[in-house]
Amino acid sequence: MGMDVYGVEPYTKKGEYFRANVWCWRPLWDYVCEVCSIDEETHKSGHYNDGHRIDEDKAASIGLVLQSLLKSGLVQKYADHRQKELEALPDDQCKHCEGSGQRNDEYVQGTCNGCGGKGTVRPYETYYPLYVEAVEEFAEFAKQSGGFEIC
Repeated sequence: MGMDVYGVEPYTKKGEYFRANVWCWRPLWDYVCEVCSIDEETHKSGHYNDGHRIDEDKAASIGLVLQSLLKSGLVQKYADHRQKELEALPDDQCKHCEGSGQRNDEYVQGTCNGCGGKGTVRPYETYYPLYVEAVEEFAEFAKQSGGFEIC
């Protein structure tokens, strides 16, 4: 699954379309909402493919704020700090083998395929990285989009 974001009245080709897989989109959208004062309803709606629309003025503002934060180095600092926090999270017990590393069910007999026999897995949150490059691309898109729709 991915998020397709379409410019409403794009000024340039860069404002026509932005796409991110769900693993990339969720932390990107969370960051945008945090630094751009996005209301809770819009924040929540932006995580779904329901066609939520951001008007032209707000889209331009998002682009400018993100570009300013990128230029200042704050996006990189945030991404680095976030990654360190994610890396510091302890592993979770594997739900498929209940931490034993072995399965004997209708799907798998032997080494658990969910954890590779370790009995633990990385926390779900660690699957969602924040890429500075995605912030850069989204900032330019937002600025050039003439408003956008999240589908």
